[in-house]
Amino acid sequence: MGWAELFKEAASLYGLPFALFIALLIWVLWKNDQREGRYLTVIQTLSEDVKERLSKIEARIFDRRDNN
Repeated sequence: MGWAELFKEAASLYGLPFALFIALLIWVLWKNDQREGRYLTVIQTLSEDVKERLSKIEARIFDRRDNN
């Protein structure tokens, strides 16, 4: 059973507003999943950048201590 047939059956059984609500709910959940994937990618990229910068800062601090 395809999405169109399922939508038509839900609309005939429960009414068009209910079927539209379910379709909108599925679409919103799908879009949120896509957005969450993008957020996780951004967070991972930023975390790696912060780790890299922190390593550079630590190296500078410890180099100064060793030289004094």
